[in-house]
Amino acid sequence: MASEVPPGHHSLVVGAGSIGVRHRRVLQSIGSSVATVSRRPDAGDHRTVLEALTANAPDYVVIATETERHRESLESLADGGYRGLVLLEKPILDLPGPIPDLPFARTAVGYQLRFHPAVRRLQSALDGARVLSAQIRYGQYLPDWRPHRDYRDTVTAGPGGGVLLELSHELDLIQWLLGPAEVIHGRTSSSGLLAMDREDLAVGLLALPAGGLVGLELNCLDRVQNRTMTVSTDQHFFHLDLITGVLRQDDEPIHHQQVERDEVFAAMHEAVISGAPGPCSVDEAMAVLHLVEDLRST
Repeated sequence: MASEVPPGHHSLVVGAGSIGVRHRRVLQSIGSSVATVSRRPDAGDHRTVLEALTANAPDYVVIATETERHRESLESLADGGYRGLVLLEKPILDLPGPIPDLPFARTAVGYQLRFHPAVRRLQSALDGARVLSAQIRYGQYLPDWRPHRDYRDTVTAGPGGGVLLELSHELDLIQWLLGPAEVIHGRTSSSGLLAMDREDLAVGLLALPAGGLVGLELNCLDRVQNRTMTVSTDQHFFHLDLITGVLRQDDEPIHHQQVERDEVFAAMHEAVISGAPGPCSVDEAMAVLHLVEDLRST
C-alpha cells in the first residue's frame, strides 16, 4: 500500500492481541510509524499508556484492548493529556452505559466494513430508495475464525463475547445503510456444540422508519463461511456477497471486487486520520450496542 498519511506521522496502538497486531501492520503499510502498548513485556514497546505518550507524542491512537477495558483505556489517554485522533475497536463497550467526556479531536469506532468497496457501492445504489425488506446473514464455524488459536481461549467464547457482540458489524451496516432500526423480536440460543459463555446463534426481526422489515441471523456454527445481505427496494433487488465481493442489482452484477481485509482497515484509518466522512461515531456505536441488548432481551 502506498503512503497515505502525512510525513512524520506517528501512531500508537494500545493492545497487542491479534487485532492490535493487524492495526500496527496496516498503519505501517500506509506510512505511519507505530509504537505498541501491552501489559505483556514481550509484546509491546511500552507497558503503560502514559509511558507511551511521553515517549512518542502520537498523532493517532488506536485502542485495541479487551472490550471490558475500553473505558479504562480512554480514561488513561485523557488523563495522560492526549487530545488527538482516536480509533476505538468495536464493540464500543461490553454493556450499554455512559461514555466519559472525550476530549479528543475525533473519536471513531472500528466498524471497517463501511469501507468495503462493495458496501460503498450498495450505499450509493440505495441512495434515495425506499427499502421494503432486507435479509442479513453471517455464519462461520468458530474454530475456523482463528485457526492457530484454541477458540475456547478467545474473547468470542468468554463472558464478553457471543455472536451479537463479535459480529456486530452486521448491526452497524443495518443502521448505516438502512436504519435507524428498531428490534421487534430477538432470540438467542446456545447450541451446546461449542464451549461458549454466550450465544452462538442469534436471530432477529427489525423495523425500519419507512415501514420496511429486516431479518437477521448471526451464528458461529456454519461449517462453510457465508456473509450476505439482500435488500428489496421500491425499484430494485440487491444481493451482496461479502465473501466474493459481488454486488448484484436485479440480475446484473454491478460490482465485483475481492479485497484483502487489510485494505479495508487501511481505508478506515485513512478516513479517520484525514477527517473524511464515513467512520462510525461514538453515538452510532452506542446505538449498535443497544440493538445487541434488545436482541438479547426481546
